[in-house]
Amino acid sequence: MLDALIALAVLAQAEDLPRIEVRARDIDPAQAQATAELSAQELETIRPSHPSELFARLPGSWVTRGSGQEHLSAVRSPLLAGAGGCGALLVLEDGVPVRPPGFCNVNGFFEINLLQADSVSVLRGPGGLGHASGGLHGVIDVRTRSPLYAPANQARFEVGSDDYRRLDLGLTTELGEGALGVDVNLVDAGSFRIDEGYDHQFVTLNHVQPTERGQWRTTLAAARLDQDTAGFIVGENSYRDAVARRANVNPEAFRTGTALRLHSRGDWVDGQGTESRLSFFARRSRMSFLQHFLPGQPLERNGQVSLGVQFDRSQPLAGLELDWGLDAELFRGFLFQQQDGPADAPPPVAGIRPPGRHYDYEVDGQRLGGYLAGTWRLGDDWELRAGAHLDWIRYDYDNALAPGNLAEDGSECDFGGCLYTRPDDRTDSFFNLAPELTLSRQFDNWQGWLRIARGFRAPQATELYRLQSGQTVADLDSEVLDAIELGLRGGQRLAWELVAFAQRKDNFIFRDAEGFNVSDGKTDHRGIEASMRYRLGHGLSVAARGTYAIHRYRFDRDLGGETIISGRDISSAPRRLYSADLTWRPQQRWLAQLAFESTGSYWLDAANTRSYGGHRLWHGHVEYQWHGGWQTAVRLRNILDRRYAERADFAFGNNRYFPGPGRSLFVQLGRAW
Repeated sequence: MLDALIALAVLAQAEDLPRIEVRARDIDPAQAQATAELSAQELETIRPSHPSELFARLPGSWVTRGSGQEHLSAVRSPLLAGAGGCGALLVLEDGVPVRPPGFCNVNGFFEINLLQADSVSVLRGPGGLGHASGGLHGVIDVRTRSPLYAPANQARFEVGSDDYRRLDLGLTTELGEGALGVDVNLVDAGSFRIDEGYDHQFVTLNHVQPTERGQWRTTLAAARLDQDTAGFIVGENSYRDAVARRANVNPEAFRTGTALRLHSRGDWVDGQGTESRLSFFARRSRMSFLQHFLPGQPLERNGQVSLGVQFDRSQPLAGLELDWGLDAELFRGFLFQQQDGPADAPPPVAGIRPPGRHYDYEVDGQRLGGYLAGTWRLGDDWELRAGAHLDWIRYDYDNALAPGNLAEDGSECDFGGCLYTRPDDRTDSFFNLAPELTLSRQFDNWQGWLRIARGFRAPQATELYRLQSGQTVADLDSEVLDAIELGLRGGQRLAWELVAFAQRKDNFIFRDAEGFNVSDGKTDHRGIEASMRYRLGHGLSVAARGTYAIHRYRFDRDLGGETIISGRDISSAPRRLYSADLTWRPQQRWLAQLAFESTGSYWLDAANTRSYGGHRLWHGHVEYQWHGGWQTAVRLRNILDRRYAERADFAFGNNRYFPGPGRSLFVQLGRAW
């Protein structure tokens, strides 16, 4: 539902300027659906050096740390990885997807400046109306800082354990009635692991100009990552060993990436109360990394360029409010994979992985989408919202190599043919319809709702065209998730939310025992999410959030190395996730916070025979505001110096772990003016 625009030229001169924005398809925390939001102040207190630190403060969400800035994410789901994983969450920046359909990045937060965001919001469950392919398990919207409504002039320098250094700047200048903001975030980090570290840079420019009936806002966001990567450590409970946890058996591994996004949008309201938004956007990304985890260590390069437009309108009619929107995208992506020499492996393994190019293709694509929804007031307290989203995606795949499972020179491999298989040129299209219905009631100090919704995810280009084991065609359907949720929330001194959900996913994409990409998997997800924040008085407040959820298979399949059995828990899906924090602000200048997070145990394999026991961590933060705009802060993570695994799994006959860092200290000095 579109937020009301507030008056424009007069308010532009006001000292306390209210925010003027049409929310359109942005996540609205006040809407009757399971949402959570971290404000700019909360982000500043957390000061995340990795996305996992931030999402631990949001219910129903779980982001795990890999090497450097690598990560896997989950929202009401197991960790999403591999075939069927990438693209199951829709990541937005100011309401615009950061990537086109078909070309997701499983490490999607590489490209977004989380630290200097105005807010980070999560919609749990299927994406709402206006959210395109990818809003299957949830939607994450990162809102950039508006220089008109959140001006900032500040510089901060931070140093920490393991050679961590960060410099961030926020600058604002007036341009007539508008404003220009520049945010810069530069990180140079080492690691407790050998030959691991990264350089990470973000620059965000925001220009906001009030207009007669609204505003026009243009954002340019750039990101760059240069990372020396460390892979898994191997061996049961090896993350507890003082020597093994520091090891890096792949010091040659690396990852580099760049991203550039431009979006410009206008928000306005007419005299009849009709609210509108028009958005234009263009995006470009590139990434290169060594696949150190594969025999032969092939190099992958991938990228995309895309542009599009969105239009949203909300207009009051007799007895209802009508919301509708249209969007269109054009995109081109590519993937290149090459192995420089023979694989250092036994002949049956090396023989099917020849040197040379394995994949070299481009995909031209188009997407058209739209939604229509109506909201009816049923008396003074009840409200009914119903609508649907339509989405059409077309891929035109162009293969630059000989089709089939051949070496680059056209020769055949021994041992039954080459592993890597290239389909012939082809075209694929996907059409999806996602209905949604929400019935809500407003009480004196709380709200209740029942939401029924569908989310969908069209297959990714890699699932369709990066094939193996002689599969020449991947005949895949779009993944579909149907959900029902019952929610309650209340506010004032005690702000709380309680949500129960049940979800079923069909056409789950995975790789079967033959190495084929197939889409006949079925899963079940159900659980309870809760969050609360209570002001105790005397500057004290306490917040907590938690999830108990069961994620299970609904089908049987022999995968070759392991077996899926219906009714068993999905691997990498802890049933319990919760966190809490106690914040003390005795006066405006002081702030102290003690935070706790807990990750429950989870299975490492589909057969549920191996597990990780979970972990519990404590963190602290203290800051003081000096006179003259100076500020100092100290963060201490993993106060008790626990040895734990950020992520655990089981593959190739071994328990594997990304070990978590030990006790880490960060000291910050900054000044605002």
